[in-house]
Amino acid sequence: MSSSAPVSSQQLSPDPLPSQPRGWLLAAAALIPVNLAPSLLLALVGTIQGYTRCGGRILRDPLFGLAALLSLAAVGVAFWGEDWRLSLPGMFNYWPFLLMLPAFAGALASRGSGTEFHPVGRRRLAQMLVLGSGLMLLLGWGEVLWEWQGHFFLGPVWITGVAGGERPAAAFTSPNILAIYLVIHLCLAAGLWLDRADRDWPQAVGLGAVLGLGSLLLLLTASRNGWGAGGLALVIGLALRRCWWGIGILVGIGLAGLAAAWDWPGWRAVVPRLIWSRLADTFDPQALYFSSTANRLDAWQFALQMVQERPLTGWGWQSFAALYNAQDPPELLGHCHNLYLHLAAEGGIPLLLGHLILWGWILARGWQAWRRSQESVLLGMLLALTAFFASGLLDVVMLDGRIHLLVTLLLGAVWGASLERQRDSISGKEQAQRGYR
Repeated sequence: MSSSAPVSSQQLSPDPLPSQPRGWLLAAAALIPVNLAPSLLLALVGTIQGYTRCGGRILRDPLFGLAALLSLAAVGVAFWGEDWRLSLPGMFNYWPFLLMLPAFAGALASRGSGTEFHPVGRRRLAQMLVLGSGLMLLLGWGEVLWEWQGHFFLGPVWITGVAGGERPAAAFTSPNILAIYLVIHLCLAAGLWLDRADRDWPQAVGLGAVLGLGSLLLLLTASRNGWGAGGLALVIGLALRRCWWGIGILVGIGLAGLAAAWDWPGWRAVVPRLIWSRLADTFDPQALYFSSTANRLDAWQFALQMVQERPLTGWGWQSFAALYNAQDPPELLGHCHNLYLHLAAEGGIPLLLGHLILWGWILARGWQAWRRSQESVLLGMLLALTAFFASGLLDVVMLDGRIHLLVTLLLGAVWGASLERQRDSISGKEQAQRGYR
């Protein structure tokens, strides 16, 4: 009996069946930091080709039926809403991405035979996203170091913009969105760093620069939600690698920040003001711009009241802002700072449950695929998605189209990984049956 050593992704041969739809998706991923419009156009082409070439295996998957049903429900909510003039354009934040998701899964699934799969699609997607994040890092650090502000043009074409402000937001409208974007890409960069194929020094230097500059910029965004989501992903990653001393250091840093926020003697001289002042705002009901938990509780209570009044159909897309801002005195808020309450208030409880089942099912299948393969890039994607959905407890960054497309690409890649394992199981059963005969 012969024994075989584990095979790294570096030793695998190139993807035997390069996917043309995948090329369109990789191009879409690369352009996410530049502008949403070309990314969506490329993703649409990849979606059409994905259904054409990979439709057989994804149409048989029960997750496809759920995604299609949710896309129809998103359109239905637009017509059942209180004000269809607001709700109709708002539905485009949801149903196109739900229809794209199954095609992304089929296009990004690795090719192979038997038990040898080639995770080239996931690796290339992660590499393309991390490479594109360099533009966001440049814009963010340009804000911090040189006070960049305005729009960049390439001839007559608008490329991207820099928000400008006290807290870096790069090309996004809010530092909180940039923070979650950075958390996602830090997870992807860490996955590539752990992958054996990325141990050569030029790639190691590039990934090290992304991890270092991205982590520091995440700190400067002063986004408590981003800090929490990043910390959660790091804790889970360290726990999976049984690095308990690293978890101890993180817990110590968190406790030190809380001690400084509560103004325990001596701690504010040790902890940077950027950290403890933001944490102190959390407990200060007088803090402005929804920096206080008390402000968020008001928005959550308002959203819960909307859910109680229309639990099945919701109030329609973009209805929360219209109703909340119509209060006397008027309040200015675009969403309720909770993704799940937001979906329930505007789309109804059934639609929220459908999304939770879809996302949870994909993640559960993805974690099962990772346990079998121990693939570092897949782990990075799973940590990125886990951090993103945890951040939904305090914000609704999915309303930004670039973030939604980014998350949909990652969900498709994770779903594709589970398709590989299903095919592996089916081929194994077929081989066993042939051997029995």
